[in-house]
Amino acid sequence: MIRRSLFRGLSIQQRLPLLICVLLLSIMITFSWISYIGVKKAALNTGKERLRTLTDQLSSMFSQSYQTIMVATHVAAGQESIKKSLEGGGPEFQTDAMQVLQKLRLDSTWVLTELLNANRQPVLHSAKDSIQFSARFDSLWPTLTLNDQGGIGKIYWLKDSMYYPIIVPVTDNKQVIGHLVRWRLIAATPKALEQLSKLIGTEARLYIGNADGSLWTDMIKPVSYQQLDTGHFREPFEYVGKQGKQVIAAARPINNTPWLVSVEFSRNLVLKTANDFLQWIIIAGSILIAVGIFIAWLMSRSITGPLNNLTAASSAIANGDYSATVAVDRKDEIGKLSRAFNTMIGQVSRAREGMEQKIIETSEVNEQLRSLSAYLQNVREDERMHIAREMHDELGQLLTGFKMDVSSLKRKLAETNDTAINEKLDNMSSVIDEAVKFVRKLATELRPSILDDLGLVPALEWHSQEFEKRYSIKIEFLSRVHQLSTSPLLATGLFRMYQESLTNVARHSNADKVKVSLQAINDEIILSITDNGKGFDISQASKKTLGLLGMKERAAMLGGKLEIISEQGKGTTITISVKQELEEKVMVR
Repeated sequence: MIRRSLFRGLSIQQRLPLLICVLLLSIMITFSWISYIGVKKAALNTGKERLRTLTDQLSSMFSQSYQTIMVATHVAAGQESIKKSLEGGGPEFQTDAMQVLQKLRLDSTWVLTELLNANRQPVLHSAKDSIQFSARFDSLWPTLTLNDQGGIGKIYWLKDSMYYPIIVPVTDNKQVIGHLVRWRLIAATPKALEQLSKLIGTEARLYIGNADGSLWTDMIKPVSYQQLDTGHFREPFEYVGKQGKQVIAAARPINNTPWLVSVEFSRNLVLKTANDFLQWIIIAGSILIAVGIFIAWLMSRSITGPLNNLTAASSAIANGDYSATVAVDRKDEIGKLSRAFNTMIGQVSRAREGMEQKIIETSEVNEQLRSLSAYLQNVREDERMHIAREMHDELGQLLTGFKMDVSSLKRKLAETNDTAINEKLDNMSSVIDEAVKFVRKLATELRPSILDDLGLVPALEWHSQEFEKRYSIKIEFLSRVHQLSTSPLLATGLFRMYQESLTNVARHSNADKVKVSLQAINDEIILSITDNGKGFDISQASKKTLGLLGMKERAAMLGGKLEIISEQGKGTTITISVKQELEEKVMVR
């Protein structure tokens, strides 16, 4: 009641701007939020896709780099001087081996290169400070795995620095006689990392760590990082990073190493475009709402309430809503007009309801007739099938037995020289053969067994061949499907419509060539028959030709449609399209 009294106290000039303001605000909020969600989702998807690409590229880059190092180390391990040094060769071999070890320290990051025998005892080593570096890494030997394949080891934190080993076995005659171990320092300057972050973009951060989670590093120092599982190797993940900021990250294993590489983006920066878009929409929406209110206020000055109601009711009637009425709360001319308008709406609504009821009744009668027609069609097909089988089985067996009797009688009378009897028997055998052919032909015309035995496509091809033999009309049959899994009702309906189409071609078209196309698109079967005959006027023929009407009804009963395109002198095209799945149900009321 409070709301009603509040709005009643407002004039039309006040209500219209208020209503438009509410509508504009609702629309702007709804569509702005939907647009923002879409842009936000797109930005997140783009960021995640970029993360996937970056981690894949970095993983591949690191893997290729380390593979190159492994190859160089394997080449060095295969040097003859290395093998001889492990086998106790002379000083000249040790001198050459030391040169090989020194060459493997390509730059300052390669802190130590050692040659170990099979018992992990050092034979030779090369370092800046041999004693210092050799003693530094002795504590890590128990944790290393020396296998026959070699490889890159985990990252270790040792004396304020991070190192990782590259271990390659030294073999002689396929026997491991020692190992070549190279220790490398992980060192990257903050400036280089900043350049890499700018190159990647979005303030990206790069981390490398051991796959078992024992150590993670930002290439400068060890860092604490999110515990990862194998599921994160497929899709990016989100977590709360340093200083409570949301980040999006993706991780990938580095092939041929026990390491993982991870790249993370700031979630706020990824969504910066979406947030800017939302801010722009809010500003633009505010301006539009202000403009809309001003325009509505100008329009409402020249509009009155009763006339507005009459206009709204008239528009509703024009749109098919006959339930709209005009509230009558006045006794002047406008009140009289409103009462007359309501009376007119009532009469029109009653007349419309009566017409709709008649349409419903007519539709029900048509549906009953269609169901009855479908039932009669099914009964007719069942009866044809029954008669065809009876003729083929019973009459065929009788004729076959009769022929066997004639053949037996002919063999018994073969010794006689009565020419008349032999001729009679030959004539009887020929008549029996003709009768068998006639029975088969009649049974086939009633119900082609190929339709039940092989399916729709072979049946259509067979009928095309028979039609071409009978009427000498060339048929070009093109089937883009070889097998169709259809219900018997659907197969029978399509076959009968095809028979009727070809019969019409033979009777009326004067054509000498027919093109037939059968295809299945999604769940729809499309059968097209095109002849080069004389054509006809569809508007006249559709009212008089019961055959075409029956075909359309049969197509409608199958849940499909039949289209006819024809023009005098330009042939005729009949296109039948039905759904592949058909519920076999015939209703008779």
